[in-house]
Amino acid sequence: MNLKAINEKLSMKSKVIVALAIIAVVVGGYYAVTVRSDSRITRALSDMPVGQIQMINDAGETITLDVRIAETTDARNAGFRGVGADVVNNTAILYRYTRDTVATHLLDKVRVPLDLGFFNADGELITIAQTEQGASTRYSAGSRVQYRYILMSGQGYFERHGVTADGGASLVIDSLSR
Repeated sequence: MNLKAINEKLSMKSKVIVALAIIAVVVGGYYAVTVRSDSRITRALSDMPVGQIQMINDAGETITLDVRIAETTDARNAGFRGVGADVVNNTAILYRYTRDTVATHLLDKVRVPLDLGFFNADGELITIAQTEQGASTRYSAGSRVQYRYILMSGQGYFERHGVTADGGASLVIDSLSR
């Protein structure tokens, strides 16, 4: 049977069902390839300004870090949500607040565990929190502990840069550039 003969034998209802099945396969394929991709970048992440900041690690070495800067409520709420695992593990976001805050962060839609470094207004590291993938926990610097900046990336980020929670690391706030 050729395509024309098959087409003539199908009822209109059957043709609609076949068309919907084809659309479902295409949409499912798109979702599998792009939405769940390890290299997916969301519009929110790509809209964040790109910059650099220096960090002094536990050994006293100054390291220049490439960062995305989340300084609006929308950017901070979006963060790494929906971003592919490879992108998260190779990107850092600097959450920048205009004044000290005790805000907590829900990271339930982030695909990989994260490191969150909380820094005060002078750039001194207060603490490092490590998240769990998909956890419904709200993360902060601690109960009523105020901070001004969060440096966020995939888990292991601070270890790779020689930074521990009690090692005296700090951000050089005046070095932040775009």
